[in-house]
This record gives sequence, structure tokens and C-alpha cells, in this order.
Amino acid sequence: MPVFRPAATRGRLQHDGVDSVHSFSSGDYVDRDRMGFGALRVLADVSVAPGVTLPPQRRANMQILTWVRCGVLAWSDGAGVSGELHGGCVQLLDAGHGSEQAERNPSAEHPVELVRLWLQPETVNAVPRRVEAWFDDADRQGRWQTLAGPDDGAGALPLRGGARVRVARILPEAPLDLAAAAGARAWLQVLHGTVRCGERTLAAGDALEWASPPVEGELRAVGTPADLLLVEVPSA
Repeated sequence: MPVFRPAATRGRLQHDGVDSVHSFSSGDYVDRDRMGFGALRVLADVSVAPGVTLPPQRRANMQILTWVRCGVLAWSDGAGVSGELHGGCVQLLDAGHGSEQAERNPSAEHPVELVRLWLQPETVNAVPRRVEAWFDDADRQGRWQTLAGPDDGAGALPLRGGARVRVARILPEAPLDLAAAAGARAWLQVLHGTVRCGERTLAAGDALEWASPPVEGELRAVGTPADLLLVEVPSA
């Protein structure tokens, strides 16, 4: 049976122009019963105010996915490499044995809205790597679009450890099947809109988790289009 995780139980952190809402313990938000979901350690909706620079951080042995939903996020690695992620872009920072990253919102007028996920790799102390890709909204209209997975087929970013991250936009008149891979645990997060899954109605920020297979069902948007995030992690 799926476990319902209401939006009201997520933790919110607000400081220095950064507003973030977390599904699991992170930073000053601590809930000993919500430390992660298998290899998924961080799942957060983040808004960075105009002109804000985030302090540099050194990260290791974590795969960090940053999906910019709107706005622009500038980044640098402390070694002279820098870039910008525009709306629709996803960056995978596989920190390996250690990698630095600093981020800022270069706009003086508009916030940048992003979804951040941290996933544990299957091996530690690998050589760091950073890859990016832009994903077309049209490719997730009424179907699942893979942002990252165990291989880099069909443009998805390559994750180590067997996890898969997918997104979809569904319409009220066009239900979408939910089906996770055999042997996977699944976390379904509503990013926008209202969704019906079986007898359960989910609003933005609500989530369902399945700890064991089978993971299946029909998803239907209620009233307006809805955006979904599905994270699959190995069950063992």
C-alpha cells in the first residue's frame, strides 16, 4: 500500500534570499523519521531571489540533480569553470571524491525556481563529473520523460546506482499510467496542480511512496494540468 506524505509535513527553510521546502531532513530542518528514501537523500523545491549568491559548498560522494524550472542559475566550480542553467536545463553534479560549486541568480528582477535532488551513488570516491542537458516541455506532455537514469539513452543524464528520475505533465482528460520498474521503490511528488491517484487526491507538495512492488495505478489531473516528479530507487 502507498504511504501518503502531505505537503504540510515538509520542512521550510528561509534565509538570505533562499526559500526552500524539503521532503527530508536537510540543514536546519531535522525530522529523524524523514531522513531520506533509500538512495534519495534530498528532494527540495527552491526559490532564489534576484541577485542572490549562494555560499560556495564542497560536496563529495553524492549525485546532485538541479532542474531549473524557470529563470537562470549561474554556477562556478572554483577552478575557473562556470556556466548558466536556463529554464528547462538539468545539471548532474556527480561530486565523487570532492567538488566545489557556487551558485547565484544573475537576474536583478526575477527569481529562479528549481528542483534539487541528492542521490547516493553505488560507489564512493569516483572521479567527479558534471553533465548538463536541456529537456523540451513537449516531450513530457501526457507521458513520462526521463531526466536521469542508469544509462544515458534518449538524452537522459547518467546516474550511478540504479535510480531513475522522471517527470510528466498530465491533462484532466488524459490519464497517465504509473508504473515503476520491478524491484524499485517509488516516490511520487506533485509539483503543480491537483492529481487523483486511485481514491487519493494529491495537491501540490503532496507525495506518495511505495516501499515495495508492485507500483502501479492511474494518475489524472483535476481541473487544470498537473506536473509530476517520479523517483525510483533500488529496493535493496
